[in-house]
Amino acid sequence: MMMITTGRMLRCVSLVSMVIFAVLVNECSSQHTDYDPIHASIKNDIAQGVELNAWCKSKNTDFGHHRIAYGDEFVWKFKINVWYTTLYWCKMWWTDVDGKYTEGSYAIYKAKRDWDKCENECHYSVRRDGIYQSIHGTDAYDLVYSWGHK
Repeated sequence: MMMITTGRMLRCVSLVSMVIFAVLVNECSSQHTDYDPIHASIKNDIAQGVELNAWCKSKNTDFGHHRIAYGDEFVWKFKINVWYTTLYWCKMWWTDVDGKYTEGSYAIYKAKRDWDKCENECHYSVRRDGIYQSIHGTDAYDLVYSWGHK
């Protein structure tokens, strides 16, 4: 009959605990967390020859005015706060090739609203009819804001 000593038992428990910990760390590190940075972008998909103007800001950060050529994008990254109250607001405007002026403002990122939809990759396509937001894990976009053309 084999006798297991207390010291030997503790070493086995320690070894098993380290293996479980290593597996859990590996699993968790491969997933996005709420504390990973959010990568956001606004892409001008309006029309060839149309420049998109965007002014985006949060409570603490003002990115200033950006002129975005057709096909180009404005990119930034940030972390959401622990209360999920992180908010970025953008005012956007342009004049199309026919001289028609369009403008609008939209809460481009709200943590409570957008975390489940786009997780750590939130991309927006600005088009003639509105702003579209990417759906995480797909190539699809949802219309989230209409310009309200008259």
